[in-house]
Amino acid sequence: ILYNIIIYNRMIESLYIKNYLIIKEAEIEFDRGLNILTGETGAGKSIILDALALILGERADYSKIKKDEDKLIVEGQFSFEKKEEIKNIIKELFPDEDTDNGNIILRRELNRKGTSRNFINDSPVSISDMKKFGDAIIDIHSQNEHQFLLNKDTHIEILDNYTLKPDIRESYSESYNKLRELVRNYKELEEKKDELLTKRNFLDFELKEINNVNLSPGEDTDLENELKRLENTEIISESTVSAMKFLYEDDSNAGGLIKSAVKELSKIAEYDDELKKIISDLENANILVKESSDFLISYLDKLNFDADRTEQVRNRLSDIVHLKKKYGLTLDELILKAENLQKEFNFADNFDFEIEKLLKEINDLRKEVFKKAKDISVLRKKGSIELAKNINKILNEVGLEGAEFKVNIENINGEKDDLLSSGSGKEFVRLTQNGFESVEFQIKINKGSDFTPLQKSASGGEISRIMLAIKTVLSEKDNIGILVFDEIDAGISGRIAQKTGKMLKALSGSHQIICITHLPQIAAMSDRHFHVSKKEDKNKNETVASIKTLNEEEKITEVAKLLSGENITEASSKSAIELINA
Repeated sequence: ILYNIIIYNRMIESLYIKNYLIIKEAEIEFDRGLNILTGETGAGKSIILDALALILGERADYSKIKKDEDKLIVEGQFSFEKKEEIKNIIKELFPDEDTDNGNIILRRELNRKGTSRNFINDSPVSISDMKKFGDAIIDIHSQNEHQFLLNKDTHIEILDNYTLKPDIRESYSESYNKLRELVRNYKELEEKKDELLTKRNFLDFELKEINNVNLSPGEDTDLENELKRLENTEIISESTVSAMKFLYEDDSNAGGLIKSAVKELSKIAEYDDELKKIISDLENANILVKESSDFLISYLDKLNFDADRTEQVRNRLSDIVHLKKKYGLTLDELILKAENLQKEFNFADNFDFEIEKLLKEINDLRKEVFKKAKDISVLRKKGSIELAKNINKILNEVGLEGAEFKVNIENINGEKDDLLSSGSGKEFVRLTQNGFESVEFQIKINKGSDFTPLQKSASGGEISRIMLAIKTVLSEKDNIGILVFDEIDAGISGRIAQKTGKMLKALSGSHQIICITHLPQIAAMSDRHFHVSKKEDKNKNETVASIKTLNEEEKITEVAKLLSGENITEASSKSAIELINA
């Protein structure tokens, strides 16, 4: 099985493909039931599934663009029940989009320049938006499903998908991840313990060196200004005295001159009103001159050279400048550094308390995580019995009458001193992302034999049927709408193939199924049969694939070919009809 595409409560209405490898242009309209694709190897059947995966957000492969063409196009129309989850996603991506008709069209275009254009209902979207939408409505498995099933690590995922509600898994995962992060922090602290204790002395030295200077914001600027004033007291005093004389002390001082001007203008002000404004301005100017003179008198009284203060300021500035140069920081940055050093020092000084506090937090959270893991274990064991029971019913229906499927669940052993382990006495289990258990699917093919892991006992044909059984059971549990299989019939034939076909037919009563097959027993069960073929166009020197929807007569012919090859006999035609009517 190369693909298993699952769409919840939805169906694929149609798929349009243009310039995809050997498919020049094709449109497929699917039936709601069992859709079968047959054709010779290499005709292009798997290309159809590749194209479907492309519009669901799979990685673009630009080498798939048809030779001599510039653009590849894939468009799929999906119908779905009016489910709030989907409507909300559409509204989030496209607030003005109408979703009441229940149809969604996804389109992907690739060009040879190596760019991709993506659309939902003709609105351009990013590939992440397309994947977001696809993830909400579709669950895709695009790896080789035989290997997927044979890998023990995937078994717990399959079981939990069947057994556990998403909120239970999310709650556990959130708590476990938090626990793992705390444990990681604890181990890092333990590893840095000696380093922190050594660093404590260095932190103490730097902190004391900075704090001893007792810095204040902006202090260096204030001190520099004060030192300039102290060092230039004499020249400041001389200039201040001269200014005072000019303003109000000399015979020709500014104040006296302004008063004289006001006196002269007052004599003629009655002849021109404009002069009154000038007089008012001069009187205001005289007030400013008087205030300035008074300020300078007060300033001069306070101005005196203080040798002790000058030396004190110089020393203080020297201490500050020394620290600034040593650490390569401004004064404000030094203050911030001292605050950070204090925090680091406090942590190092209280290391034992901090690590005990963290250990208590780990122990408390581990109890919570372990309880959630125990609850999951109960549900998992109950679900494993139900899963095995339902799978065994289907195995019997597909010809594995003597086979028995079992889910083996074992605790993961832990250690007493492991912070991710929980238990008492000698019984400890280790908590992991999935709880404290490992899961392995086992089977015995024949009655009386022992249970063994799938990869050690099942053949290719048996694995195909086991996979079909698992997918069928999961689809019923999750109310899956669509199943797509690429050659589910690997390794089976005859009576077993017919049983498999009947099971697919029965399953298609509640699910849309798209299946690629080479077996007549399965092809005969189709509700809609597509034949994929290829032919050479000698004029263009290329091979082109075509997809044809078969009518009833053509379906009989195709099934007969699968029975006897290209040379259809009367017996093969009769057998084909019998298979179809079975």
